Amino acid sequence: MTQTPLGEANFGFDAFVRMVHDTIGVCIPQTKRQMIETRLGNRVRALGLKNTQDYFRHLFTEGGLDSEMPHIAETVTTNKTDFFREVDHFYYLRDVVLENEVRHGRNGLFKVWSAAASNGAEAFSMAMILAEHALSFPGFNWAALGTDISNRVLEHARRAIYSHNVIEPVPAALRNRYLYEGQNEWQGKWRISPGLRNRVQFKKLNLIEEDYNVDTDIDIIFLRNVLIYFDPDDQLTVLRRVGRHLAPGGYLFVGNSESMIVRMPNFRQVAPAIYRKEP
Repeated sequence: MTQTPLGEANFGFDAFVRMVHDTIGVCIPQTKRQMIETRLGNRVRALGLKNTQDYFRHLFTEGGLDSEMPHIAETVTTNKTDFFREVDHFYYLRDVVLENEVRHGRNGLFKVWSAAASNGAEAFSMAMILAEHALSFPGFNWAALGTDISNRVLEHARRAIYSHNVIEPVPAALRNRYLYEGQNEWQGKWRISPGLRNRVQFKKLNLIEEDYNVDTDIDIIFLRNVLIYFDPDDQLTVLRRVGRHLAPGGYLFVGNSESMIVRMPNFRQVAPAIYRKEP
């Protein structure tokens, strides 16, 4: 029997694209079709199917969609992040937001959320800034949350083990304090310190869903470099939903390429790609 080439599964692929948009919010442009089809080929082989037509049949007519959704999320998302990526945002958190926190003498728990956490590098970068602040102000209490739709990257984040090239952007002083260098078979690997790991929680969250199981009094939200994967309507929907979880006076950080996307009446831009929710 002749296999149907990946590119000939037109109806099935179009249905797949619509399903991904409806369930995850990610838009798959034509320019990424070949990449997605190649990745789908991996699932075809893993399931022992003949071709992508069989895979789409497995999804849409044989009840396989629910079990395949974790793999589909991996297929269509790009989990790219770095420690201290777009570093000016972390300077702003340290030099403006936290300095203001001290000046006003806020009490209670200071909460930060990395809403597209990927492998945890962003959340742990935030955590290092907060932990440093707590060293200078022992009464300062904080907690961090990282969420992502991908189980694979969330497991990576929970392990908190990174290669040397990944942790290279971490300033030396912070690396010495919050990262442990592996020895013997772990040589070339680094792990986030237990004290920092214990302050950062990771859990699965789909930003396109209606309800987020997240606190509604968060002080800092990093929603960076994820809006670009949504269409304009979904971008606004996600911004509104995320914004509901930000405390009045809190700050929303988006990616530098996403700054023009934020158009909400109660959010005021205070720096490039940084917005403050008006009290």
